[in-house]
Amino acid sequence: MYREAVLSNGYFFINIDKYLSIRDLYFPYVGQYNHSGGNKNHIFVEVDGHLLSMDKFEIKFSYKENTLITDIEAVNTEHSIKITINDVIHKYLPVFIRKINLKNLEKASKKIKFYFYHDFQLYETPIGNTALYHPTLKGLVHYREKTYLLTGIFPEITEYTISHKNNSSLNQIKKGKLDKNPIARGDIDTAIAYEFELGDNHTFYYYIIAGHNFDDLEEKQNRILADTIEHIIEETEIFHKAWLNEKNPLKISMDTKIQKLYNQSLHIIKAHIDRNGAIIASSDSSIFNRFNKDHYSYSWPRDNAFIVMAMDRAGYGNTTKKFFEFAARTITKKGYFLQKYLPDGSFGSSWHPWIDENGSPQLPIQEDETALTIWALYHHYKITKDIEFIDRIYNKLVRPAAEFMIEYTNEEGLPRESYDPWEERRGILTYTCATVYAGLNSASKLAHLTGNTEEAHKYEKAARKVKEATLKNMYDHKLNRFIKMITIDKNGNRIYDTTVDASLAAVYFTGMLPPTDYRVINTFSAIKEKLWVNVGIGGIARFEGDKYHRIDANYPGNPWIITTMWYADWLLSMNQIEEALELIKWAVERQSPAGLLAEQYNPLTGEPLSVMPLTWSHAAFCWTIQNLNEKLA
Repeated sequence: MYREAVLSNGYFFINIDKYLSIRDLYFPYVGQYNHSGGNKNHIFVEVDGHLLSMDKFEIKFSYKENTLITDIEAVNTEHSIKITINDVIHKYLPVFIRKINLKNLEKASKKIKFYFYHDFQLYETPIGNTALYHPTLKGLVHYREKTYLLTGIFPEITEYTISHKNNSSLNQIKKGKLDKNPIARGDIDTAIAYEFELGDNHTFYYYIIAGHNFDDLEEKQNRILADTIEHIIEETEIFHKAWLNEKNPLKISMDTKIQKLYNQSLHIIKAHIDRNGAIIASSDSSIFNRFNKDHYSYSWPRDNAFIVMAMDRAGYGNTTKKFFEFAARTITKKGYFLQKYLPDGSFGSSWHPWIDENGSPQLPIQEDETALTIWALYHHYKITKDIEFIDRIYNKLVRPAAEFMIEYTNEEGLPRESYDPWEERRGILTYTCATVYAGLNSASKLAHLTGNTEEAHKYEKAARKVKEATLKNMYDHKLNRFIKMITIDKNGNRIYDTTVDASLAAVYFTGMLPPTDYRVINTFSAIKEKLWVNVGIGGIARFEGDKYHRIDANYPGNPWIITTMWYADWLLSMNQIEEALELIKWAVERQSPAGLLAEQYNPLTGEPLSVMPLTWSHAAFCWTIQNLNEKLA
């Protein structure tokens, strides 16, 4: 079940599904650890003795304008009640607040009882969890190791229970009475309730406070109650709007729907940036059982490079600086990035082997991740002009990456084999060649800036050699376009893979060739011809024969936001603005009610596929809007 709303402050992160259940709860990193484990943390409402789950309500999702605070309406016509919910995570404290207002849609008063069910698995395991009722904190505390979660209700909890799963708290909710069991350990679940008489309307607050021990929870709770919960919500709303006001403005003439999704995308991107610099691909754990018991809550240097470039261009250089510091901490001593990382900087899970099919050693890398990070760093400098930051980070990040890119080439100057941006095929890729060219070219400019003149000339020469080798070897004059890649068999023979791949767009967007070059035009023509999905919703697929979440083998693949925006970017560069606008509107139409963009979509129904939201999708949309903004100027 896809996520309908995300909330975050770079320290504490929560996802909410379409039935208002908290499905993902991350602390103390964005994307690590998921203390809910994707489990449903339900809401139930009892109206005059009738127990209602949230699927009995008609629910409308949105955010309050220019914020990351939800504005949700849930209506049950049978029992004549309307619930308005505002979910918020404090601007810097690990505190989640759910403001709930009930409105009676008829004159007769009603007896209401709200239940909040918890199925936490701290540190993503049911082993060794403890939950207890804490009389001073007047709430339930769930704890394991250094993570403590306090769940409470203001003004009060009227009932609670803590149960082992074999006698689940859900059973007590269904019976309409919680037994006030004060403590349990192991594989447990819990529930708290709030009961009141509903006249015209009534407001109360449910909250979760995260901390590292009992004293920490008490200190935070005292802070909230002293400041008042309403003030906590109000100051966070002001902060969100003030943060968004710092962005570089868009032209007033731009369509308001486009501007609204652009603004919301900036908030969604920021939500996925950990305070220590990692940027999470997606916090949606619903992919877990469809992705080999894994997820997208990792930091991919490639995704992050594209994301920080869009954020820098939007005006948030102070935020993106943390990513480059994270990159400097995680790059290997040999100068390359591994596939992906956890938010704490440790190496993430991988499916790239360290030996090839013959048992010979190979680097399990996607070299574009190393190259794009340096390209993004130079882009960061061009916008921020922060030469002191570049000087500090040059030795730790730029030099080792550039030296590796030079070393990892063959005698012609082509980058050696690595994996494609989709992490499926390995070879000498046109896409990787273009990104390495951009990375070395950027390293040369950064070397000049920091007074490393000899290195600057060295990197510039290497970049030029990569470009020459790419144009000589990767452009097929019979097909009149670039090919996907070259592989080398065990006898040393070259095998040419002519698959049309949307990532061939890199020969343009990295600056290797201008958009008007006939080789670029021919390649984009092939992308449109072979990868446009000619049924249903349309859009550009990743590559011919894409099987990932494939709906039908008759289509090249499913349409992606990223690839469709790449094509729109090229159209804008060619001044084909109306055609580009159609693709931008296509992306706007794909958003969820609250403004979330998925990774890919069912070509027939438009249903989100894989994960939602995907941070890179939002960044790709923002980048395209920034390109459009320049054209409107």
